[in-house]
Formats: sequence, C-alpha cells, structure tokens
Amino acid sequence: ICAGYFTVFTCFSVRAGETDYASVFGKNWQKAVAYIDDNKEWMQRICAQNGVDYPFVSAVVFPELIRYSALRDQMEITLLKALYVHFGSEYSNFSVGVFQVKPSCAEEILRYGTKSGGSDLFCHFRDSVINLPVREKRKAIVCELEKPAGEFSFVVTLVRILEKKYNRKKWNTPEEKLRFFSAAFNAGFNFPEKYIRKMMTVNEFHIRLVRPEVTYCYPDISWAIYRSLRE
Repeated sequence: ICAGYFTVFTCFSVRAGETDYASVFGKNWQKAVAYIDDNKEWMQRICAQNGVDYPFVSAVVFPELIRYSALRDQMEITLLKALYVHFGSEYSNFSVGVFQVKPSCAEEILRYGTKSGGSDLFCHFRDSVINLPVREKRKAIVCELEKPAGEFSFVVTLVRILEKKYNRKKWNTPEEKLRFFSAAFNAGFNFPEKYIRKMMTVNEFHIRLVRPEVTYCYPDISWAIYRSLRE
C-alpha cells in the first residue's frame, strides 16, 4: 500500500514482460510524479481551455519531466558548480525548462499555426507575440519557456496541432494514438507520418548527459504513466 500523493502514480500495475519504469528511474520518476501532482490544478485548467485531455497531454510530456529532474541534478553537480566558482551566482542561477521544449520547437509550433491559418490554436499566445520581429519574437519565446504555464501551453498547442493535422486518422486503439502523439512530440511533429511511426518503437530515451548502453522507448513511458492516470 502506498501513502500520500504518490498513490495513483507509483502503485500502477506492471504487466508481464513490461518494464517497471518507476523502478528504473527511481527518484527521478517520483519527482516527475510530484510535479504533476503539485501543479495539476493549473495544468488541468490550461487543458480545459484548449479542449484537450489532461491525462493524455500529461502522458505525452511525462518523460521530459523525468529527464528534466535527472539532468538538473547532474548539471547542478557539474556545470552549475563550475560556473559559480568561476563567475559567481549570477551565472549559476538558471534552469532548463521543466517540459524541455526547445526554442526551435516553439518557433515551429508558432510557424505551423501561422501558415495553416490556425490562429484558433493559440489561445494562450497574443498576436503581438506571434507577429513580432525575429529577435523580439525569440525573446518572447524564451520568456514563455521560462514560465511553466507558458511552456506547458506550447505542449498543449502542439497536441492540438497534431489533432488538427490527423483529424481524419482512424486510430485502432487509444494506445496507438497516444504512442503516435508521444513519438511526434519527442521526434518532431513536422516529420512525415511514416517516420513518426518508426519512432514509436525506437529505444533512444535516457536521462544521462552521455548516452548510456541501455536506452528506452519514449512512447512506452508515456503509455505506462497514461495507464496509471486512467486507472
């Protein structure tokens, strides 16, 4: 029996032959779970405002929360300490976005909506952000990514883009759809469907600064946490 706010997430069933990711990622899994639990209210609100399913979006981005937790710990041990020693606290006081959205990906999300006439996709982003000159837009994007709600809004918008892009797609199962969206989020939503499907089964996910011998499948982790959210 589990206690506290880890109950729903860490006590999910692991089917025969499946990897127990909670054990594999240990404290980093628990930190990712704690983040979702602590920020559930505003994350649910953003999802509701955009008409997307909260457990679905959370599952798509969940591996990034694990990676953020692990890399943050490793960077604090190495890079941040070195920067502090050489340059002082001003240079060591920074962090990587909790949802690990790259500025280049954020640019693609905004660009897609502009080209497709999908202004309805950007309920969070003001027109002034989208239509700014290049340098000012980059500053605005970085500013949004530095705020958890702003960064999560990019994730939600990406899911909405995929919903619109594949709105005529017949998914065989909820698992297939989640794995596809998860692979698209991780590999790049603008890649062709054939490539995204290939990435649904590729083992490339890890939480080390240097690639280890054993890596995991990003969509597998998303599906594991999604099942626990639905149980």
